[in-house]
Amino acid sequence: MQKYSSNVVESCLKLAEEEHREYIVQELIQSPRLDQVLQDPYGNYVIQSTITTSKGALRAAIVKAIKPYVPALLTNPYGKKVLSNKYLKNVKWRLV
Repeated sequence: MQKYSSNVVESCLKLAEEEHREYIVQELIQSPRLDQVLQDPYGNYVIQSTITTSKGALRAAIVKAIKPYVPALLTNPYGKKVLSNKYLKNVKWRLV
């Protein structure tokens, strides 16, 4: 959640091979601070890069990890950026 470290993680996601990218993504979605990363001015870009660079089951796991935080993301300017990602536009968020 720091400017330069988020740039490093984004670069790693873009340049890493699939197996390494999967490891990074798993670390992010299993973090107890995922909600803070999603709503952070720099962390939200890391999550957006994660969504953009992932495919298939890995992207589905990210969406599943984000789902519990959607109500909070809708009220946060940085969270809204995550939800506006082109790969999340068609996701039906069923809010209860």
